This record gives sequence, structure tokens and C-alpha cells, in this order.
Amino acid sequence: MDRSANLPGRIRWQDAPWITGCLAAFVFLAPNVDLAPSLQWHDGQRLGQLLLLAALLCLMLRPAQWRGITDAWSCLQPWTRWAWSVAFLLGLGSSVTAALPRWALLEWGLQGLLLMVVFAVAAQRRTYGEQFDRWLLLLFFATATAYGVSSATIYLTMLLAGPSYEQAFNVLELYHGFSNVRFFGYLQTMLLPFLLLPAMWWGTTPVRRMLLWSVPLLWWMLAIGSGSRGTWVALLVGMIAVLLFAGRQGRFWARWQLAALVGGGVCYGLFVLLVPQWLAQPAVYLHRTGEIMSLSLREVLWTEALQFAWQQPWLGIGPMHFAQTASRIAAHPHNAVLQWLVEWGVPAALLLTGLCAMAGLVFAGHVRRMVQTSTGNRVPVQVALLAALTGAAAQSMVDGILVMPVSQTLLVLLCGWAMGLYLEERGCVAQGGLVGRIVMAAVTLIAAVVVIRGIAPEIGHIAEREQAYLATYPPENPALPNLMPRFWTQGRIE
Repeated sequence: MDRSANLPGRIRWQDAPWITGCLAAFVFLAPNVDLAPSLQWHDGQRLGQLLLLAALLCLMLRPAQWRGITDAWSCLQPWTRWAWSVAFLLGLGSSVTAALPRWALLEWGLQGLLLMVVFAVAAQRRTYGEQFDRWLLLLFFATATAYGVSSATIYLTMLLAGPSYEQAFNVLELYHGFSNVRFFGYLQTMLLPFLLLPAMWWGTTPVRRMLLWSVPLLWWMLAIGSGSRGTWVALLVGMIAVLLFAGRQGRFWARWQLAALVGGGVCYGLFVLLVPQWLAQPAVYLHRTGEIMSLSLREVLWTEALQFAWQQPWLGIGPMHFAQTASRIAAHPHNAVLQWLVEWGVPAALLLTGLCAMAGLVFAGHVRRMVQTSTGNRVPVQVALLAALTGAAAQSMVDGILVMPVSQTLLVLLCGWAMGLYLEERGCVAQGGLVGRIVMAAVTLIAAVVVIRGIAPEIGHIAEREQAYLATYPPENPALPNLMPRFWTQGRIE
């Protein structure tokens, strides 16, 4: 590691980055620990996210923390602040006029709280500098390592104990921790770009190289075997963005990623395809090469979204209301822009899409400048961050990366990290005024209230709600219940 960075001195416990620490704990625990054993993984992760937001609110409203958050907000360009404000006011108008305001306000409030967390993470990145980067890198590697150890344990159990119980080798069992294998793919999109950095920096001996390479190789093997085409495309788009904006450092990073991809392919062929065959054990795979060009009914969802947007263009049908009005294929349109378009209305969708696109281009320009002017280990971290955010943006066009609790939270962490890096480069010292702090605090508390009001009728009745839905709409195949995750696993809001 580069030791030349100007690191903060000893940190008092009350000044520690508790906001980022809580986010880090959730990112680590959510895929590795069943947070609510009596419920579906998705519901447990949503409850964990809600508890996380409650803890973050308590931390954020401390005067020192809130000052940093409002300062980060005030560092944005005035027109950017106005655009965000107008978009959320339009979303509020859409919520109160929706058919089911409680659900619409729940979605609106959740998005508002997550946006405040972005500013909180940005403020802590500005405070702790490169030490913050190292903390998050170690967190991501630890998260991937824990998941890899669990998958390897399941793999060995299926090989060694499966024949005794007449159980086939089922690749799907390797993808634990999520209600759907695609939800794990969202995590792969955002974490895989970082997992080779420890090997690049600390792989100084053969033993270290073997240990540090094993985790990214296993994750690439899982990415290949998952059949998640959105993840494959997202990782490719992230690599293209790095090649376009990150110069020589980006090409170096891309070569390591390609080597890891090849290594993951070799591991997949050896451990997943050949070993079960060599042991004469029946196997079930997730191969989807025959569907490589299929949209898997996404064209139906996108058509419905456009029809609803045409019918109610100004304020949309209301946040989360695609889960009420659309056909029984999915509870969201599997496209972030169309989701804003149909649920928040055309004006808000244009503002949100333009703001996100502008932020992505600004950060890409920041990475290009850093590659040209900076040295040390901070540049590969920012290259990986560019790949992760670009990949997430690409995957949001075909999947629900903005909807599921773990990917939502991790994306907030990455966006705040990127914002903090950009504000550090700008050297912004803007101070949020007292009035601005009061207004932001009031909006945050309103968002918290509508979230609490939105979830209150469901808490304690999540499983019953799911069973009632299945009794009303029984699945054609009992092994594949027709639950459509959105806020809860049973995402319909009828």
C-alpha cells in the first residue's frame, strides 16, 4: 500500500465514521447471514435495511454529522440542487395523487432517505480521505470471501454427501443468500471490479497470490455459472467505460480482470462441469445460452410502462404503482428510466435521468484527470469504482438493481463514495446555511415518517400477506410460486 497519503490521526470513538460503518456492516451481513429466518431472504434483507436507516437517521441528525451532509449538498451546483428538489417535489405530488398513497409515499420517502445517505457518505469520504478507501476495499473483499467460503462449503457438501441422499449436484445451491440468483448478480456487478485490487497490491509471495486470487476467481466462476445475462452485460459495459476514460491504468486493470475471467472460466469448467461428471453425479445447471437473445418478457413490461406513461404523463401513476397496475409478470418494469417515467411522470423522469447521466459523466471526467495527475493506489480504486457504477447503471436498464434492498444500499454507498472523491478534487468549502440545514432536516423527518407509516401495517404480517396472495393467485407450478418482489417478496400492492 502507498503510505504517502495524509491520513487522519487517531480517531476518537465519537468521531469515527459510524454512518459508513453501519452501511458496511449491512453490506457484509445481508448476503451472508439470514436476517429473518422465518421469512424469505428478500424480506429479511428489507427489514435489515429499514433497521439500518433507523440507525443512520439517529447518527445523521447529530449536529456535526448533519453539518457535513448539508455542506456536501451545498457544494453541488445551484441548478443541480434545484433539479433534485423539483424532481422530488414532483414525486411527492405523484405520491399524494396516486391510487394507494401509503405505498407511493413509502417509496418516495425511502428514496429521499437513501439520497440523504449518499450525502452522508460523501461527507465522511471528505473527512477520512484515502483511509476511507482502504476501509471499504477491505470490507468488499471480506464480504466476497465470506460468501465464497459458504459457497465452497455447499459445493463440497453436495459432492460428498449428495450421493448418500440421492441428491443431484445443483448449481443453484451455490447462490445462497438471496431470493433470486439475479439479485446476487447485482452484488457481483458492483463488487467484482474491486476484488482484484488486493492481489494487485499485496500478492508479493506465491501463498499470498494464491489466497488473494482465489476470491475473485471464485466470484467470476459464480458469475459465469449464474446464467445472469444482465450481470455479464454490466461487467462488460464497466470494462468498456474504464478503457475509454481511465487510460493506461484502466488498461492495466482491464488486463487483470480478463485474466480473472479466464481463470474463472477454467474453474467453472473444472469444478462445475468436470468434477460432478467424473464422480458420475447427476447435475443441474443454469445454462441460458439458448436464451442469449431473449428478453424474457421484458418487452411486455416495457410496453406496459410506456402505455401507462402515455396515459398519465405529468405525474405518472405513482411511485411503486407499477406493482399495482401491471400484468402479473413482475412488480417493476426492469428498467430504471421507464420506472421513473411510468411511476413519477415524464418531467421527473427527465430530471432524474439527466441528473444521473450528468453525474456519471462528471465522475468519469474526474477519473480521467486522476489517472493523468495522481500516483499510488488511489487511482486503481477510482478505476474500479467507475467500472462498478457504470456497470450498475447499465444493469438498471434491464434489471431491478434500483429496487432490491441490498443492491439499493450498496449503490448508495458507491454513489456517496464517488461524490466524496469528486468534491475532494474540487476542494469545495461551501457551508450550508442554518435555513438550509433546517429545511433538509424537515424533509428528512417527513420522509422517515411516511416510511414508518408505510411499513407499519405490514410489520408482523409479512408471511400472512404472502400466504393470502398465494391463496388468491395460486402458482401453476407449486415449486415456483408466482411472487414478484418489490418492496416485500410479495411485491403486489393490491
